Amino acid sequence: MTDDELFDAVLARVRTGRPTDEPSEVTVPEPASLGAVEEVERVVGYPMPPLVRRLYLEIADGGIGPFSGFYPLRDGPGMLTDYVEFLTCELAPTDPPPTPAGVLFFCFEHAMSGMLLDFRHPEGQMWLWDQGDRHKLDLTFPQWLEAWLGGRLTDQFMEPRKLQDESWVGSWVCEELPPSTFEVPDSL
Repeated sequence: MTDDELFDAVLARVRTGRPTDEPSEVTVPEPASLGAVEEVERVVGYPMPPLVRRLYLEIADGGIGPFSGFYPLRDGPGMLTDYVEFLTCELAPTDPPPTPAGVLFFCFEHAMSGMLLDFRHPEGQMWLWDQGDRHKLDLTFPQWLEAWLGGRLTDQFMEPRKLQDESWVGSWVCEELPPSTFEVPDSL
């Protein structure tokens, strides 16, 4: 699908009262101001991917899209607020390293998992954040949005798209587990 077709499909979904995957009625925020979009671009140092920019400026300042919807640009848990906070906070030795500059938290899938958006890529490359691990995906924002609109945005869809380049996985994944001492009873 082209960016225009994706935009029209998202707009149609919003107009039918299904702006996100949340089952309840959600009030869609007003579109973002040009000033808010330009502030994000200035702070991040990269232009917002064109389709993302258009969705924010013409449909809503967050609250639409997969899962519970995109973050608003500035309010509450917003893209810009979280970006600045995450890049400037003091991290404990056990915390994951910060994401690369230009990669912003974009929306949550559930409490410990969400999506990030890479402004360094012209179309916006998608990243998966899963309990502190982050995986750069071989998936652009338009491809991700098309998968959502088509009902294909699942773990099985994203798993084979994980890239090693710039991804980070916690050390616990590499730790060897002690041998199990659990014995299966003969009666089973």
